[in-house]
Parts: sequence; structure tokens; C-alpha cells
Amino acid sequence: MHDVAVVGGGPAGLLTARRCAEAGLDVTVLEEHEHVGEPVHCTGIISLETATLTKISEDVVLNRLRRARLIAPGGGSCHVPWTGSGTEEILAVDRAQFDRSLAEQAQRAGATVRTGARVDEIASDADGVTLLAGGRAIHARACVLACGVSYRLHRQLGLGLPAHMLHTAQVEVESDPADVVEIHFGREIAPDGFLWAVPVRRGEGAALKLGVLSRGNAGAGLARFLARPEVRARLRGEPGRPVRRLLPLQPAPQTVADRLLLVGDAGGFTKPTTGGGIYYSLLTASLAADTLIEGFQAGRLDEGFLKRYEDRWETQLGPELRMSGWLRQFLVRCRDREIDELVRALGSDSVQDVIRRTARFNRHRDLIVALLREPGIASLLLKSLFR
Repeated sequence: MHDVAVVGGGPAGLLTARRCAEAGLDVTVLEEHEHVGEPVHCTGIISLETATLTKISEDVVLNRLRRARLIAPGGGSCHVPWTGSGTEEILAVDRAQFDRSLAEQAQRAGATVRTGARVDEIASDADGVTLLAGGRAIHARACVLACGVSYRLHRQLGLGLPAHMLHTAQVEVESDPADVVEIHFGREIAPDGFLWAVPVRRGEGAALKLGVLSRGNAGAGLARFLARPEVRARLRGEPGRPVRRLLPLQPAPQTVADRLLLVGDAGGFTKPTTGGGIYYSLLTASLAADTLIEGFQAGRLDEGFLKRYEDRWETQLGPELRMSGWLRQFLVRCRDREIDELVRALGSDSVQDVIRRTARFNRHRDLIVALLREPGIASLLLKSLFR
């Protein structure tokens, strides 16, 4: 019998596996696809802080991104730094290589990583957890669900699902080199969301990862954007078929049960403002691993003991999730002309100074609070509140 079975070989599952294996636990990772890191669903933007946490090598980095440009529906724009210091590097990484690097780390720590191992059923009792994968029974004392936005096991176990989901669609197209991320707003292309254009390097060439986060049909919004003449002029190739996925925007109502923890997208952990999930995946993985290690040391894997994981992520992420979710609810009420005004306000000298003082890539709460003290920003959001 294994100590820990991890369902899913993405960043959350692999870091959980590595941390538990480093503590001497017998860990197996069950990844349903034949190759770790495939298919790629994520743009792959991380901070240098996250890169350090995961110990990735330089060959995983596709580009260093200096800043972002926000583009309003009416065409106005402003540049914003990633962080208050303006010096923190933000990296675009090869997600397939990133995941494979984490798998190698987990294996070096002593974990077993099995690919092509789709878990069809999970059952828990007083003695442990039984997982059925490809007709084979796998027994473990504890289980970690790190299966991304595939929620069929949640349903089978009677766990609740994240209440709020959006749709994404992304393509990668050859383009000229760049180091600025573009964020486009507008109800025509991304109702309740935005479109991103992330430049990456591919060998001697360059490409843009173009994607949409929106309510409803994200692929249709992406197609409308790609059809614009000014966009076509920037591309050096033809877009392929978009990769689509769902994105949770709030945690699942239950992230622990007897002998069970949920991490990363499986637990609904993403940034409500941007939908980014890698940092939250790694943070919840670390908290889950800490809790499991303590549980094995105490001989306690019951829900009551494992709830300290929920207490920990609530302490670390709760205020951030609530503040970011609150801001998001205001922004989705804004009409396009109000987004135009907001982008103009963000480009003003006073607001740029606020951004330089308070912005952090992985945590947005301090920036949001500071921006709400700016009269121009606050008045725009109040308009949407009382509409």
C-alpha cells in the first residue's frame, strides 16, 4: 500500500508528490495522459519567485516579459509594470517542459510517476483509499486530487464543484519578437473577461500565444479578434485549432474529506482577476504536503485533522481571493466606455505611482485597495455598482 496517491501529473500534483516523497512517504502519481505536460492548456506565465520555488532550469524559459499593455475597447492603452519595484522578471515558460521538470524532481525525490493511468473510481474506508485505474486497483492511505478542471471524480465522491466557471480558448501563431504582454478588453471579444497576447520565443523564431477568457463561447471571441486586419498584419502564420478549457474562479466548497485533499484547479484555486493558476497550484500543493506529512506523523488522516489544510489556504489566500473576486464583480458590470475611462485613469501619473508602489504579480490585494483610494478609479466602480 502506498502512503499517498496523487491523481494528476500537473504542477499541483507533482509538487505535492515531491514534497511528500522528500519527507520519506511512499508516493505514486497517476497521470491519465501518455506524456506529462501534454496536452498544454495553459499560457505559462510565472514570476521569478515561482521559478525559484520550482527549481526549473533556464531551458524551460521561452521569454522574459518586462511589462504589460492594457488596451481598451476604444483603442486607448496604457503600460503597467508587473510589480511595484518594476524590476521583478516575469517569465513565459514552456508548460510541457515545466511539468516534465517537476515530474523529474518528484521522481528524484522517490515518487513514482505513472502515465496513461486514468483513475475511473475512488473509494475510501477506514483502512485507506482504493483507486481504480485501467482496471487495476491501487491502494493508498491518503489521496490528493490534482486532476485540474476534470470534475468527474468530485461528482463520484459527492464533493461540491466551484460555483463560477469561465471559458478559455488559445492559439499560438508565429509573429515578430516582443517582450510586452498585451491585455485587450471589450464585450465583442471577451464578455466578462479579456484577451491576452503573450510573446514567446521558439528557437530562432517567435510566436504569440493569443487567448480569450470569457463567459460563453471563448473561441468565437478569439476568432473575431484574429479576423481584425491590424491583428492579421502582425501574424506570420495561420492560427491552428484553439485549445479550449474551463477555468474555475473560486474554490470548491469542500477541499478536504477523510484521507483526501484537493489542490490547484481541482480545488478551484485560480486568481479571480486574471484566471492565472500556477502560483496558487504550487502554494496549495505545498500546504497540502505539509498537512499530509503532519497527518502521517500524528497517525491522523481524518477530515477533522486534514481541515488544517483549509485553515492554511484560507489564511494564505482567503483575503486575496475575496478582494480579487469583489473587484471582478465590479469590472464585469462595466460597459465598454467605462473600461475606456478606466484604462485612461490607470495611465495617469498618480495611478502609475500607486501601481509602482503596491503592485505584486502573485498577489493583487494591496494594489486593489490602493487603487480604490484613487477618486477616478473609485467613481468608475461606483457607477457600475449602482447601475
